[in-house]
Amino acid sequence: MKSNLEATFAMALAAVGCDMIREYKFHPTRKWRLDFADPDTLTAVEIDGGEFSGGSHSRGVGMANDYAKRNSATEMGWAIFQITGAMCKKDPVGLAKRIKVVIESRRQ
Repeated sequence: MKSNLEATFAMALAAVGCDMIREYKFHPTRKWRLDFADPDTLTAVEIDGGEFSGGSHSRGVGMANDYAKRNSATEMGWAIFQITGAMCKKDPVGLAKRIKVVIESRRQ
């Protein structure tokens, strides 16, 4: 599901010239998707909102599902940036710049 946080972050990525795919299906058999992905460098971003409001990413089952997905992605070689809603709201462009640097370094 696309959220306002993801829309904000997508604009930040565009502002710094970083092209990532939204809702990228990375796993060959599971329906898992990464919020943002650069499949060429196996770099991803996952944004978890609701960290202070009891959102699904901060409760038992939701956390366990997120961990299983991220662990599987890590086993497949993905580097995953985990971003809270508060981090995204505070400095989305700064985060996008940092991620762009990592993507560029992984291309080399």
